[in-house]
Amino acid sequence: MLVRESDRPRLRAFADSYGLAWKKAGWGSPDIKYLENLPFRDVTRRHTTEWKVKARSMVALLGVLDPRKPLRVFDLGCGNGWLSHQLAIRGHDVYAVDVALDDTVGLGAAGVYVRLGPPFQRVWADLERLPVQSASVDAVVCNASLHYARDVRVSLRNIARVLRPGGFLAILNSPVHTRPTSAARAQADFRARLRSLEASHEVVSTYHHFTRSELVSDVLSTVGPVEETWFDSGLRFRWSRRLKGLALRMELASFPILIATKLQESRPRAV
Repeated sequence: MLVRESDRPRLRAFADSYGLAWKKAGWGSPDIKYLENLPFRDVTRRHTTEWKVKARSMVALLGVLDPRKPLRVFDLGCGNGWLSHQLAIRGHDVYAVDVALDDTVGLGAAGVYVRLGPPFQRVWADLERLPVQSASVDAVVCNASLHYARDVRVSLRNIARVLRPGGFLAILNSPVHTRPTSAARAQADFRARLRSLEASHEVVSTYHHFTRSELVSDVLSTVGPVEETWFDSGLRFRWSRRLKGLALRMELASFPILIATKLQESRPRAV
């Protein structure tokens, strides 16, 4: 429990509103069978297509990690902990970080994975105030979470601080556009959806859609060089998105995997 006392009321209110909204939208379940099958199968059948895309992106992310070299990985905005569980299975030293504590979409649900094993650490903490020593982490993963940061650049600077030189940040399952007008329209539409789910103003106002150029520029200036790891989101998903975009006459978001590597810190020259 690594949130400052002064921040706890605000973060609890945010997490409670966030959790209620997503439960209404059909996400999450405390059922062990539901959690055991993620991300490869959604036993509730409420978000089958989305989970298939998440599974494909996870496989691509795992391909970036060297299976022979266990890493200290921070899964920021881990939700119910499904990705933390998959990383722990593969031998990594995992820290699942979130502000949500509930048993459906938060760290309470992640406790099911801890009991199933292998274990990992659950950390209640704020993305913008990571209680982690500088240069102590091999990899940070923001899986469907960075677009909920109140201040993206502050969060990225925090991530850069905790990464060791040569460590990397992986961003995946966040909505990214090439056109600013499309990003603004999609963001407004989704915020309206959150309001319809009775989410609080803070939850609504922190939700973002990114433009690729701005996101890459922010990551480059705070963390380091950025590369995209390609993955196949699936033919059905791609065609459904294309048809929906044509019908709405706008560019829909893509969900790329972006990998940023923290550069080796330069040493002072000898005089």
